[in-house]
Amino acid sequence: GQGLSYTTHSISIGSNLLASLFCIANSNHTVFQIANSKSTMSLLSNLLSTPAFLFFQLTWLIHSLRRPILLVSALCILSNPPAAIRKFKLFYLSIQYLIFCKDKKWKVPDKDPASFFHKELGGTLTGQSDNQYREKTIILIRHGESTWNDTFNAGDRSKLIFILSFLPNMLYAIAMETYFFISGKDSESWFFDSPLSAKGVNQGEGLRKFLKKEKMRLGSNGNSNAREERAVKLLLAVGEESDPSSHVVSSNLRRAISTAAIGLADRFVATTIQKQHSKDDILLIPSLQEISRNPDALTILPPKGVAHPTWCDDTIAGLPSGTFTSLINTKYQTGNKSLDSNGLIRLHQFMADVFDSSKLPKDTIIAAGHSLFYRSIFQVFLPRGMEHISKKKKLVNGGTVMVTLREARLSDGRKEYMIDPNSVVVVYGGFGKHTKG
Repeated sequence: GQGLSYTTHSISIGSNLLASLFCIANSNHTVFQIANSKSTMSLLSNLLSTPAFLFFQLTWLIHSLRRPILLVSALCILSNPPAAIRKFKLFYLSIQYLIFCKDKKWKVPDKDPASFFHKELGGTLTGQSDNQYREKTIILIRHGESTWNDTFNAGDRSKLIFILSFLPNMLYAIAMETYFFISGKDSESWFFDSPLSAKGVNQGEGLRKFLKKEKMRLGSNGNSNAREERAVKLLLAVGEESDPSSHVVSSNLRRAISTAAIGLADRFVATTIQKQHSKDDILLIPSLQEISRNPDALTILPPKGVAHPTWCDDTIAGLPSGTFTSLINTKYQTGNKSLDSNGLIRLHQFMADVFDSSKLPKDTIIAAGHSLFYRSIFQVFLPRGMEHISKKKKLVNGGTVMVTLREARLSDGRKEYMIDPNSVVVVYGGFGKHTKG
């Protein structure tokens, strides 16, 4: 009887909504006349009640299915205890970081990095100094949209579309997470270390297609920028396929790893697949882990573990199926950031990693990473007096930018770092709404 009551109530609401839509479809009045009509008010009332109606139906569905779900979950736990235990550990870890993580508890230092570098290097230092200088080229690539972004962030969707689609998207995300749990897929998650969404894959593909097109234009007599051409050559290892002059590194989060593999697929085909004696790979650098306390910013990959492909990694255009895992080098993967760490500590650690000749000896580093991390890099290491969009706006998904990074070794052994303010080159995408490519 109670179930029949729910059903009757649902049919009644649905009938009202359909009747209102039918009235609008057959109306010959103008938009302004419709807005003032009673039928429109009835329609708006029904539309506004739709989220409540859906929530009611969801509650009823969960209530009805709770026993079968609990039974299936119990059977799955008993049939595969290690996978279930790992899932529970991930959940516990997420709660820990949400409560205790200090990742965002830092401020941009007052000291100006430009004060350690002479004017010819882009700084403000005058007079003689005993500082010793080094420089490297860094190309930063932001990952494509993740499943977490797709669920919780509006992105380029209007607020209305985001609000209306939030509940269905959340239901789908919960269903996927439940499926991963009951199927024993302990290396998969929608929320924890979230992989690329379908849109994120397309954004990675956008970078790959852009680079492919630009490679065909290299050496032409067009209006191409010399520094942009250099960036394309470095990204694709053009003319140096047997021994690239650059390292490809990535955050230890899956969406960044996948973006590097998709966006630079043509590079790896040329350097690794076709040149089987060459070893060009994606080296995971934990210091690149995103600045956030959310579960999507925690790596699911154990220390020095095998990087299993996500749903999109075995179908990357140009890469033979099954080659993804062999491209990922996890020798420096140490697991998750410390609870006592924060973003500023890891920013400086990444700078130290870049100039560590035992770890990254080559002069160019191509890094796949994250929006908050990259915005923080520009805020901390560009001169304080310089106004630049990168300090305020995030690099777009799939966006790629090249800079010159300088290191100053002071007489007391300390090291300071600065991005040359004249070296910032947007290769693809851009910051905020200011995009190219």
